[in-house]
Amino acid sequence: MANIVEKNSGYVLGIDLGTTNCAVAVYKGGNAEIITIDGSKTMPSVMSVLRNGEILVGSQAKSRSLTDPENTVTSVKREMAKDWGKEFAGLPDRTYSPADISAEILSKLISGVRENENIDLGGNPKYVVICVPANFNDAQKKETKKAGELANLEVLHLLEEPVAAAYAYAMERERSQTILVYDLGGGTFDVSVLQVDSTESENKNFKVLSKEGIPKLGGDDFDRILMKIAAEKLKETSGIDILDLKKDQGLSQKKLGEAQQKLKEAVMTGKHELTESLNAKVDLPNLIHDEGGKPHHIDMEITREQFNNEIRGLILQTKEAVQKAMDNAELTIGDIDRIILVGGSTKVPLVKEMLEEMFGREPYSDTDPDTAIARGAAILGATLNLPEDPELVPKYDGDEPDFGIVIRNKVTHHLGIEVVGGKFSCLIPKGTVIPEHAPETATKEYSTPRDNMTELAIRVYQSAEDDAEYVSSDGVKCIGEFFLTGIPPRPRGEECITVNFEIDDQNLLKVRASSSGSSKELEIRES
Repeated sequence: MANIVEKNSGYVLGIDLGTTNCAVAVYKGGNAEIITIDGSKTMPSVMSVLRNGEILVGSQAKSRSLTDPENTVTSVKREMAKDWGKEFAGLPDRTYSPADISAEILSKLISGVRENENIDLGGNPKYVVICVPANFNDAQKKETKKAGELANLEVLHLLEEPVAAAYAYAMERERSQTILVYDLGGGTFDVSVLQVDSTESENKNFKVLSKEGIPKLGGDDFDRILMKIAAEKLKETSGIDILDLKKDQGLSQKKLGEAQQKLKEAVMTGKHELTESLNAKVDLPNLIHDEGGKPHHIDMEITREQFNNEIRGLILQTKEAVQKAMDNAELTIGDIDRIILVGGSTKVPLVKEMLEEMFGREPYSDTDPDTAIARGAAILGATLNLPEDPELVPKYDGDEPDFGIVIRNKVTHHLGIEVVGGKFSCLIPKGTVIPEHAPETATKEYSTPRDNMTELAIRVYQSAEDDAEYVSSDGVKCIGEFFLTGIPPRPRGEECITVNFEIDDQNLLKVRASSSGSSKELEIRES
């Protein structure tokens, strides 16, 4: 007997796959709506495995970070595209990669969408737009797309988080503005400067002027600072350093790990309290017992002033990135019409204070900064053309958008190859505006550096710095490599090697190298 196959929904979901929390939205009835998961607008980006092999994701998994931290993973987004793997006691025959864990998170998110009785998508949700930090590199973007594929989703677009936030903002206003999006989440920081024109009824026009970011800076770092303060207090009274799992303290790593997780939950609560109050209490009775069985606790107060002093250095790093983005866009403070705050960590008062001091006015905070990115992704998703799908159920009447989105992106790094002597040869300069309906292209001709060469390594690099001369210079990173083979053997310098770069509005870079005897092509997504 044949199984009944559910048809695919014509709605495209917008997904914010965040470091700490994730969210999902859909564009219906002229608005981007957040789809609640288990009654909440966001779902913790956490996975845990029980002893029997059952996988838990979301709120259930987060609660186990206290009781079984060794089999619980948080902030996996920070490990994307790294040589990192996680083994769980309940699944001894498998090592989970960051993409595997992200796929479980996405699967739970989609399962929650299907179970939500308040949203009717007409079929199985399959097509998605997933948001990524603006500073994600090629490998991290590919890993994110792989996670979607492992979750049986078709990823139509990887959208940069600040641009998604700009979409959410612009849909609510019909005007032309230059905006700066300050996006500080749990694990990453991005800043983008965009020119937004939403005055036309048919198209909303977005032009990216500049992008900067810090890959590992966010609320997780604030938590670690508070944990260190509290752990020092405990060490003074007990001699136990719960943050040191390697030192012989007569305590198991499991006990120390459990104490760490309890402390993390407590300081996170304290951090949230400090957004509204001038002080917060961290009270953890019987946090840990020493090797003699004596209980030890933490009972302390943290003031907002103390917290601000501890995180000020990190906030100043974001200020430097903001200034760099302004400089790259060739704009002054007075050119910015509005500063948009996105991400849960922008609720920290010092962030608003820093930006208000820098720009001379208050930044604008979305009514729901935790979900702005998902809503923006849903808005873009509604305008995308879906692939041919015989199993597709069309959208309901009234749910098709009456506008399109035109995005004019900008190349954010110098793009080139390595040549003789380890030098960096640039083909597409940083700041190049990518044409609206056609890719930006550049071609250079080189020659073989040695006699009778029949193959040549083509190494592709990106540089954030304007004056990089060598591929070993600071800010220069290899983003791809391939071999051109079949080169006719000739004396040095006589065989011409032509290299062509082509980059489109999604930052998809195609590199083609050819000689008189052969050609080879590589696709790279520029970070």
